[in-house]
Amino acid sequence: MVDVPDPLFGPLEMAAVSQVLSSGQLWRGNGAGWGSEREWSDVAVADRLEDAVADKLGVHYVHAVNSGTSANEAAIASLGLAPGDEVICPAVSPVFVPFSILAAGCVPVFADVDPESLLVDANTIEAAISGGTRAAVVVHIWGMPAPMSSIMAMAERTGLKIVEDCAQGFGTKISGKPVGSFGDASCWSFQQSKHISCGEGGFFVSKSAEGYARGVLYSNAGIPNFRFNVDGFRPDNVAPEARGHVQFGHNHRISELQAAVAIAQLSRIEEFNRRRAELVKLVVAHLEQRGNTTLRVPAVLPDSKVSYWRYPILVPAGRGTFKGVSYLEPVFTQMHKERVTPFGVPIPEYVGYGRGECPGAELGVSQTRAVPIHHGLTDRELRDTLDLCLEGL
Repeated sequence: MVDVPDPLFGPLEMAAVSQVLSSGQLWRGNGAGWGSEREWSDVAVADRLEDAVADKLGVHYVHAVNSGTSANEAAIASLGLAPGDEVICPAVSPVFVPFSILAAGCVPVFADVDPESLLVDANTIEAAISGGTRAAVVVHIWGMPAPMSSIMAMAERTGLKIVEDCAQGFGTKISGKPVGSFGDASCWSFQQSKHISCGEGGFFVSKSAEGYARGVLYSNAGIPNFRFNVDGFRPDNVAPEARGHVQFGHNHRISELQAAVAIAQLSRIEEFNRRRAELVKLVVAHLEQRGNTTLRVPAVLPDSKVSYWRYPILVPAGRGTFKGVSYLEPVFTQMHKERVTPFGVPIPEYVGYGRGECPGAELGVSQTRAVPIHHGLTDRELRDTLDLCLEGL
């Protein structure tokens, strides 16, 4: 194996940032009249990033934002949900997943997961459906793909909208098709630890023009600055003196500097993922050498290619170190007690956030440890990290 060959942020990224600085245009702009005398959003680096991502994933509508969490929120906003609607999400997930549901005024409902893979499936999602359920979020945790074919078949039968959280799975495919291209929307992260990074940043994908427009308006302060030949979605009763914030929205715009680094990193994704695959082989070899029959790894979905963010290792129950059950976070304990969300939305009595709600999830985290699989690690750093991960076993 070869230790990490090139700087994580090298000449390519530096040249991209330098070009943006030389242009004098550090924000992507919203067209004439929106705060800059020099706006050329038709050639913005953020535009080029969105085009490159759309081409890479084979999707139609992409919008880049300032963080992976903002991408989560935009994906939920793209669905057109109403306050109080219930959205199912995995009991084991980054807390940004249920937080984004709360931010939309909706109620998170946690579905149990397989205790080995920590993934939801069609059955665990369907078991969590009530009369108030409108959508579900599927998280491809560690980069391992959830069974999207059966999930989408269930969604079509039940009328649910599906969001894929792909923050940990850039490069993961199911039957040759990238994760993030199955559901109604998907969200991705460019945070420092992810497959490609600009420090913070991300993007969301929508399958429909209408969903894309909703997500852009939510992320762009309600300004209808659309791309991909999307027009319309503007109210008819805008006052003449109004600047054009046609609905409520946050300022979650990505900067040109972030976009420049991200597009340079995107051009290196195959290099990065090859290195990650080398590191996985190193972990597997290390586990085999230990000969410890109490250590296992979760099975992956047949006919899938996994690009790992971290590599999960199953250990005896009670010896796990992963803390990932979202409903055990203090905010949900408080919600369980007070029966309202932080935004004052009532929580139905049948929705709970107490210990024991999802036994598969609680068992799963108790038997899981995970080693970082970052392409920036050297072989020696990976071995040292793995030894720390397995300490005491």
